[in-house]
Amino acid sequence: MSQPPVLELKNLRTSFTGEDGKSYPAVNDVSLRLERGRILGLVGESGSGKSVTGFSIMGLIDPPGQVEKGEIRFMGDDLRTYTAKQMRALQGNRLAMIFQDPMMTLNPVLRIDLQMIEAIRAHESISKAKARDRAVTTLGLMGIPSPEERIRQYPHQMSGGMRQRVAIAIAMLHQPDLIIADEPTTALDVTIQAQILSEVQKRVREQGTSLIWITHDLSVVAGLADDIAVMYAGRIVEFGAVDAVLDHPAHPYTEGLIASLPANNQRGERLYQIPGMTPSLKDIPEGCAFKARCPFAQELCDTPPPMRPWRRGVQVRCHFPRNAEVSDV
Repeated sequence: MSQPPVLELKNLRTSFTGEDGKSYPAVNDVSLRLERGRILGLVGESGSGKSVTGFSIMGLIDPPGQVEKGEIRFMGDDLRTYTAKQMRALQGNRLAMIFQDPMMTLNPVLRIDLQMIEAIRAHESISKAKARDRAVTTLGLMGIPSPEERIRQYPHQMSGGMRQRVAIAIAMLHQPDLIIADEPTTALDVTIQAQILSEVQKRVREQGTSLIWITHDLSVVAGLADDIAVMYAGRIVEFGAVDAVLDHPAHPYTEGLIASLPANNQRGERLYQIPGMTPSLKDIPEGCAFKARCPFAQELCDTPPPMRPWRRGVQVRCHFPRNAEVSDV
C-alpha cells in the first residue's frame, strides 16, 4: 500500500469576517499535494493568500479568521479534526514553521541554549545535556560558526542573518515531516540569503523533510524548489514542476511576474510591471480575478476558469493559457 503524501489540501477555504459582518475568503478552493522530501515554492504578490495558506496548515488562524471548509491532510490525517492539544503536540515537532521575523520564534530575554533545550524537551524525554548537544550540532549544521559560543548568547547579540539561522535550526531540531517557511530570508542581504538557502536545501534533502517556501521572489524559487504554485487573489492559478512553469508560463499572471524580474529587463529601461493592483478581499471580481489586469482577457473571462491540466505536469486556472505551442516532450 502506497504511503499518503506528507501534505494534501482539498478545496481549502479560509475567510475573515469584516466589520460589516460578512465573510471574505483570503484562501479560496486551494488544492495541492506535497510528497516526502520535495520542496514547493508558493509565490505571488502581497495579499495573494500565501501566508494565510501556511497559517491555515499550522492551525494558527485566529478570529476573525476561520478555516471554513476543505481538508488539510497531514500524513493522511485531516488536521481540521484535531483538538488544540493534538495540534500543539504536532507544532514544532513533526510540523514546523519559520517566520519572516526570527523574533517571532526567539524570546529576546532568554539565551539561545535555554530556548533550544526547552524546544527539544517539550516533545521528548531527554536529558538537558543530550538536548544541548543536539542543539549545538544543529546550529553547526546551519552554518553557524563557533556554535558552542553562540548558543550561550542572547538574540540581541546576533546579527539578523544569524538570528534567522537559529530560528531555522530550531525548526529542524526534531527533523519534522513538514516545514513551512514564510519568507524567512526576505530581509537579509543576497549573500547571506544564498548561504541560508543552500544550507536549508541540503538539510531538507538529507532528512527527507518536505518544505513549503513562501516567497514573492521567483529567483529564489528557481534555485530552491522542485515544484511551484502561483497564487493570485486567494487561488492557485498555476501549478507544476518549477522548470516547466518558469520556462514556459501558462497563466498570464505568472508570465507577468517573470517579466517583472530585473534580469528580464533591458539595462537603462523602465522595469516592466503588471498594470493595476491585487484586488481587495472585499472586491474580488466575478469570473477570473485577474481579468482587469490581463492583456489577453476576453468575454469568456467573466466566468470563473476551472483549474485544469495544460501541459504534462502543469495545471492552470485560465481560459486562454499561454505557450500552447510548447511540446510536452
